[in-house]
Amino acid sequence: MQLQLVRVSMMSHSTQGMVHVAMGRIAQSEIEKLVSPVVVEDDNLLLGPSSAAFRRHRAVRARYWGRQPSAKLNQELARPDGPPLCVVLPPTVSGLLSFCRICCRICASGVERRRLLFVIDLRPGFTPPFPRGADPAEEIYFDVAEALRGNPPMKQCSELEIALAATLWKLWCRRSPVALARFCASGSTFHPQLANLGRYLAGHFPRQAGGKLSLSRFDELLLRQLSHEWITSTRVFTNAHRENLGLHAWLAHTGDLYVPKRLLEWARHGQGRIVECQERPEKPSAAPRARPRPGNRRARATRARRAAPP
Repeated sequence: MQLQLVRVSMMSHSTQGMVHVAMGRIAQSEIEKLVSPVVVEDDNLLLGPSSAAFRRHRAVRARYWGRQPSAKLNQELARPDGPPLCVVLPPTVSGLLSFCRICCRICASGVERRRLLFVIDLRPGFTPPFPRGADPAEEIYFDVAEALRGNPPMKQCSELEIALAATLWKLWCRRSPVALARFCASGSTFHPQLANLGRYLAGHFPRQAGGKLSLSRFDELLLRQLSHEWITSTRVFTNAHRENLGLHAWLAHTGDLYVPKRLLEWARHGQGRIVECQERPEKPSAAPRARPRPGNRRARATRARRAAPP
């Protein structure tokens, strides 16, 4: 899909009056050296619940994190007749998802009051690794400051592209990953990270084959790291990267803090029938330790398939 090309520098006069959107605090600090104002998306939408309804989305994200993420960005998006927005977009799965959320909010404003939307692609023409098997490819790491020094072009988004991105966000927010997975597997050229996005979402849902329910791909890889001995979530993270057997690719998207969070969810779900965790209240910063609850391994596997936390 071709965009309406408007190639200008971030420092040019045509960018004055725009509100720039940074993906992450590091990007925000670099972009603020060049333009103003800048609002930040500091929420990793790959984790936790989301909603296609703007107000409900803000509520569920605040409940998930215990705070209101992307507060200034949300305030800006609530202004349907505000100045043009310019999203400084990294070549990542999380960046694609945040862009789709912004497009969905713009579409909800109506045609008459819809704001103009521009994109600065930090890695134009970049093609990410294609996922293999059931796992997404590893997340892309790159230097934001170096990318900005390359003076990447700014492009105006067409109404069709905004509508397509908004649809993708609505598919992401559904209770089932089937529709989004089919769209991502359709071979669409909308975005090079589509295949990874589809793999990622599908891998967080329980799988069904031959009438039998099995763990999600992510939970299968995570629980495989546990043994009869106590292990810290930090060690789980480092072991996954050393072994390079699938879980490391997922953790590149989720970050290391998701490991203790997910293990605690398993321990607190279903009266801790599958996983038990030891937290250390005297050292709040210490990583919790986890192990499978003692018992027959086959029985544990059966209970895990039936009782996975949401």
